[in-house]
Amino acid sequence: MMTGIGARVRLWMVGAGALALAGCTSTDMEAFAAGLQMAADDLSVTMTMVPAWECGVNAQGYAVCDDTGDGYADRYGDPDYEFVHGWNYGVPTRVNDYGEAFQYDGSCDCWRREPSLDTYPQ
Repeated sequence: MMTGIGARVRLWMVGAGALALAGCTSTDMEAFAAGLQMAADDLSVTMTMVPAWECGVNAQGYAVCDDTGDGYADRYGDPDYEFVHGWNYGVPTRVNDYGEAFQYDGSCDCWRREPSLDTYPQ
């Protein structure tokens, strides 16, 4: 009996949605799709669980990081500056404002100075 009620509700929702969209132009539909995509992007960040205070990868394969320590991603990560678990890339490198290069060392979970990769500001 519950499936019959659920099927009726779904049919009613489809009919209401079709009626609501009947007066829309293609521009309206594009704007609606863009809004849904923006909402999906936001949810892909906030609904992704990562280790507290660390970075991980969301369902779309983007790096996301937790800045609040609650275990959920708060923002997109930058693999050039943050170690992201689950990404397969070379040794992460970062360069500070003085052109000094650092590489991530997984054995100590720290950044080590690498002078051979220095780039000097111009």
